[in-house]
Amino acid sequence: MKSSLLGQQAQECIFGLKGAVTEILQALPGDLEQPRDVYKTLGIDRMIGWNIFKLHETEDCFLSVRHIPRKAAFKGFLRAASRKGVTDSLLVAAEENFVLFEELVELHAGDRPSMEMMLLAYSEEGTSQASIDHRKLAFTGNRFLYGLEARTRLTVSLFEPTDSPSDWKLTLLKGSFGLRRNRPDIPWFYIRPRVFTEFEGQPHSPDSKPLIEPANGSSLPYYTQFCNCSLPGITSRSRFVESVEEIFPLETGNAGLMDLVFAEVVDLRGFIMNEASSTSAKVITPCHLAAMDIIVPNSFAETSSFSPRMVSSILEESDAYNEELIDLARSILPVKPGFEILPTAEQNILDGVDNYKEIVEDLFKRRDLNPLNYTTIRMSVHFPVIPSNLDITWESVRTT
Repeated sequence: MKSSLLGQQAQECIFGLKGAVTEILQALPGDLEQPRDVYKTLGIDRMIGWNIFKLHETEDCFLSVRHIPRKAAFKGFLRAASRKGVTDSLLVAAEENFVLFEELVELHAGDRPSMEMMLLAYSEEGTSQASIDHRKLAFTGNRFLYGLEARTRLTVSLFEPTDSPSDWKLTLLKGSFGLRRNRPDIPWFYIRPRVFTEFEGQPHSPDSKPLIEPANGSSLPYYTQFCNCSLPGITSRSRFVESVEEIFPLETGNAGLMDLVFAEVVDLRGFIMNEASSTSAKVITPCHLAAMDIIVPNSFAETSSFSPRMVSSILEESDAYNEELIDLARSILPVKPGFEILPTAEQNILDGVDNYKEIVEDLFKRRDLNPLNYTTIRMSVHFPVIPSNLDITWESVRTT
């Protein structure tokens, strides 16, 4: 248990309340082996009985806080237990412990939902569940505040070696699948690739060209065969880090549901892959799932170790290569990303992207590469915090 006044007081208080409730259940007639035994024996509301049983059953006191009934419901439980012959001493002990819990709530949180949120952070399992629950709540709010949402946000970074060990080609795909606008007149931004190095305080935009030359004169690198809508045009430009261009989706709601996919080929000059590095995908659109695939030659994958992290957006651009600050920003978000490494030829599916296999096959065909020679490293996060960055770091594996 993490040490703090709240944690210590809560543990003592909840253990006392759990113990008092358990004694009442043990004093009731019959064997109470599951939640329905409680509410049928006492003749109380099904949900109240279920919570009382879970409060008794759950070993982790910080998880059990979710099952402590509200005041009126708890008093109803005590009255029902009294009618079944439970002694006054057990009922009084339970009521006193419940009052202590209510006082603890008032002291540290002021309301029950805040207390539950705070105490779940003391439990590894509770933190994980609270994280996804609150990210879903954030998604619900952000889909209105940002005016946009997507089913899946995908970034693919295909690293292709050249004749020079310090020069690489990077085919970068960025797609929003099931993208819709929830409010009218909401802009959406395309962020151009940026490169950070330890020698530069600011990122720079490398030379790049569209994977497919645009036929309509657009300056955005649309991957047209995988877009399923009329392609939005640019309405304004920004010179912010030479990276942002503003485009507009057309319709609001599912009438304007879109798959918007971009792909460009980037020249990475003076880039040494086998040194400690990372690649990131910025998440700026509320989405059900954000995924980042890094595709590298098998020989590089076999001699490197990879680690995923989701990084808070509190960092300044100039902090992007400061590992201490990145680790701090990562620790703020209680998120454990999904992570897997597979041969590229076997990585064929992604939730929300029905044509994922066709997209990857087409990328390799256009770059005249063999997917059997490549490995895919995938990081994924459901309902990611926005704005933030999906980030995969790597370093060479030391051999003895």
